[in-house]
Parts: sequence; C-alpha cells; structure tokens
Amino acid sequence: MRNRRSQQLHRVVRRASRAGNGSPPAGSVPPRPELGWARLIELTSVLLASVVAVLSLWFSNRQVGNQLRIAQGELSTTREGQITERYSSAVGQLGEDSVDVRLGGIYALKRNMEDLPRDHPTIANVLAAYIRTHAGTPPKGGKRVPPDVLAALDVISGRNSAHDGSFVPDLRSTHLPGVELGWDRSSPVAADHKRAQLRGAILRDCDLRDARLSGADLRGARLARADLADADLREADLREATPARANLRDADLSDANVRKADLRFADLRGVDLWGTDLRGAVLYRAKLAGLELSEAHLDGADLRGADLTDAAVARSQVLAIRIDAETRLPPDIARDPEVRARIAQAEAEDDGF
Repeated sequence: MRNRRSQQLHRVVRRASRAGNGSPPAGSVPPRPELGWARLIELTSVLLASVVAVLSLWFSNRQVGNQLRIAQGELSTTREGQITERYSSAVGQLGEDSVDVRLGGIYALKRNMEDLPRDHPTIANVLAAYIRTHAGTPPKGGKRVPPDVLAALDVISGRNSAHDGSFVPDLRSTHLPGVELGWDRSSPVAADHKRAQLRGAILRDCDLRDARLSGADLRGARLARADLADADLREADLREATPARANLRDADLSDANVRKADLRFADLRGVDLWGTDLRGAVLYRAKLAGLELSEAHLDGADLRGADLTDAAVARSQVLAIRIDAETRLPPDIARDPEVRARIAQAEAEDDGF
C-alpha cells in the first residue's frame, strides 16, 4: 500500500515538473504563433506594391499600343498621300509634248496600280482612254504605233486582272497594226511570258492587222468588224468571242480555242485552222473557201450559208455540223446522199419552226 502511494506521488511530481518546464503533453498540437502588426503591415505593403506595378505595366502597354496605332495611321496616311501625289504627277505627264515624259508618266501609273490595287480600275481606264486618244487615227506615213501607245497597251495587257473590278479594256476604233502582245512557244523564255489579258475587251472596228496575239486571252472579246488580217492568233483563247464580220484573212488561228465564238459573216479565207477548236462556233455565212479544215474541230458549229468551196473538209465533219441548202460545199460532198438528206432535214426543221 505504501509502495502504491509512493508510485502515485512520484507520477504527480513528474507531471508537475514537466508542466513547469513548459513542454506540451505528449500527443498535443503546438499552438500557432500569432501574426504581429508589423508583419501584417509589411505583407499589405508588398501586395499594394504588386498591384500598382501591374496597373502601371498595363497602362504603359496601352499607351504604347495607342502610340503605335497612331504612328501606323500616320504612316498609312503619308503613304497614301505620296501615292496620290505620284498619281496626279503621272497623269499630268501624259499631257506633255515630250514622248519620254509621257512614257515616264505611263510607267509611274503602272507602279501606282501595283502599289494600290483599289485604284487599279481607275488607272487602267485612264490608260485605255489614252490609247483611244493617241491611236484613234492610223499611224502617218506607214509608221509604227508610237512607243507611248505601245507602253500603255503593254501595261493594260500585262495587268493583274484579279483587281479589275468593273474595268473592261475599251480599245474600240483604235489603230494598232503590228502590235506585239503575244508570246512565242518556241522561245526558251516563253514560260515567263504571261498571256495578254484582253478578256471581254471591246475591240470593235479595231485595226489589228499583223498583230501578234498568240496565246492571248480574248474570251468574250467584242471584235465586230475588227481587222485581224495576217494576225498571229496561235493558241489564243477566243471562246465566246464575237468577231462577227471581222476580217481574219490569212490570220494564224492554229490550235486556237474559238469554241462558241460568233464568227458570222467573218472573212476567214487563207486562215490557218490547223487544230483549231471551232466546236459550237457560229460561222453563219462565213467565208472559208479553200481552207484546210481536216484537222479543225467543227462538231456542232453553225455553217449555214457558209462558203466552203474547195475547202479540204471530210464528209464526217460535214455531218457533224449545222448546214442548209445555202451552204456551199465541195462538189463531191454536196452529192453525198447522207449529206443531202441532212440538208433536207435541216430545211424541214427550219420550215417547221
């Protein structure tokens, strides 16, 4: 009994000793130190400084961005002002007496077209009007087309037509004999030459005798009464063009695409039609006497009233085209029973209509 009391007393003394030393009881969580006012003030100051720094950086970046936008706007305005000044100066040069000065104006306008595509249609129209004004009469004394007119024509035909907008090359009633806008496929640099861009061009009553238009894009061009005698139109694209009543005598249309073109009343005597695609073309009352047509593609072409006297044409070709009693065929083909039946059928269809 005395021993038990002695042990209990010993344990009480030991616990009291531990409490006096400040040691926490076993298994207890130590208390968290309290944050003093000095530490709070220090952390708040750091947080405020960070917020101020972020706001200052944002404001600074915004100012820089505004300044950049203002600088870019001023630069753009200055650039457009310079281009406008160049344009006005170039147009003024077109009225000078010196051909060299006029040439400088033409090439300055070309540069403006390239630098400011939105002005492309306006400048192209100015150059087309220049050509009509300066090539409205035949060159005197058999001289060649003036160099300034050729330069303006070169700019128009070599332009980037993607920026045309509503622009259509209007060269009606101009005299441009012997102009060279084509490209020679046999040349080693032919691949570098672009096709002359004359799609939809108005070339009515235009004098293009001896013109070099090989490979030219003349789709939908209006060529009524144009003089294309002896012109080089090899591989030109004349699809849906309207060269009605045009003079194409002795022109070279070999391998050209003349599909669905309007060639009514056209004079094609002496024309090279080797490999020419005339499918669906209107050749009503056209003159094709003596032509070599054996290699031409004529399916669906309208040759009513056309003159094919002495033309080298196959019977199968004639059966694939539209003819009537007024179509003048080589005698051996005209006597063919199937051809005669085809003519009678066409006449009956016309009477029924």
